[in-house]
Amino acid sequence: MRSRLRSRVRALYFGHTQRALRFQGVLLALDLLIIGFFIGSQFIAEQPWFWMVDAAIAVFLATDLFARLFAFGTLKRWLKYPTTWIDLVVFATLLLPTVLHNWGFLRIARLWTIVHSERFWNVLARGRFDETRIEDLTKAIVTLFVFIFMAAGFTQAVFLGQHPKLNNFVDAIYFVVTSLTTTGYGDITIDSAAGRLFSVVLMITGISLFFSIAQKAFASSHKIIPCHACGLDRHEQDAKFCKSCGEKLGAALRRRALAVRRRDLEGG
Repeated sequence: MRSRLRSRVRALYFGHTQRALRFQGVLLALDLLIIGFFIGSQFIAEQPWFWMVDAAIAVFLATDLFARLFAFGTLKRWLKYPTTWIDLVVFATLLLPTVLHNWGFLRIARLWTIVHSERFWNVLARGRFDETRIEDLTKAIVTLFVFIFMAAGFTQAVFLGQHPKLNNFVDAIYFVVTSLTTTGYGDITIDSAAGRLFSVVLMITGISLFFSIAQKAFASSHKIIPCHACGLDRHEQDAKFCKSCGEKLGAALRRRALAVRRRDLEGG
């Protein structure tokens, strides 16, 4: 009975049937609503209903965590995935808001995990954009957005008040964006040694992230089909043979489909 229930839960979370995709679609919609709440929480934290929504999200997240633990079957397998660790950190900020209030910005990391999950791309347009340039570009843009939000939260938590114009989250976002883009208006600066090192990290990271987005945006529209003979993973949409070594890509796709099916049966 227990194993049968675990198989059903695992099929809902990791399966590709219509029922599983509907279930995953509902979870995805709830995840996106929660992330929207996290993004807006910096501006609505004083509302009287804020803590009730926070508590409801904590209950949902705890249920989702335990359901995935039950689906995986073992604690070791459950803890192997970065999504689990990020959700545990988010849950801690929800469970201990008075202790971890300044670090609540870490919740936005959940957006990164969702966009990098197979569930997101399986549900979105029924997998049409999975392993395409659109997926690569979306991941790069979301990575930049999440980094900006987290860097602004870190600035607010650590450096707030170290400059007369650095007084709230909006000021922190302004400082981070001007540093990332190397615009450097100079109206907000952090003159401590730690602040200057942080600014250097922001500028170097900003250049890398913007370059990554540009690279994905102007890349040719190739499908991500890995060739198991030579490792080349970019081919034209209608390619049947690897343009580097000539191996038939259909065989590679069949091997990949078998690997995905095996992974789903194992629970992740």
